Amino acid sequence: MLDPADESKSLTTSQIKDLRLPASKMNGVERRGFQAQMTLKYCQGRARLAQTVFCWGRENIELG
Repeated sequence: MLDPADESKSLTTSQIKDLRLPASKMNGVERRGFQAQMTLKYCQGRARLAQTVFCWGRENIELG
């Protein structure tokens, strides 16, 4: 099985941190929407992969 990080369009650790930072500064609807957009863009829309890569809650991503 492939490493989940390999499946996420080859994001570097620095890029992942850069994407996690704005999400940590947002609240509610705005944060969930951002997380959902990044999941579509970098994780092929797969909430479980985004949960592994970005350490975001899968439920928030799916709701967004």
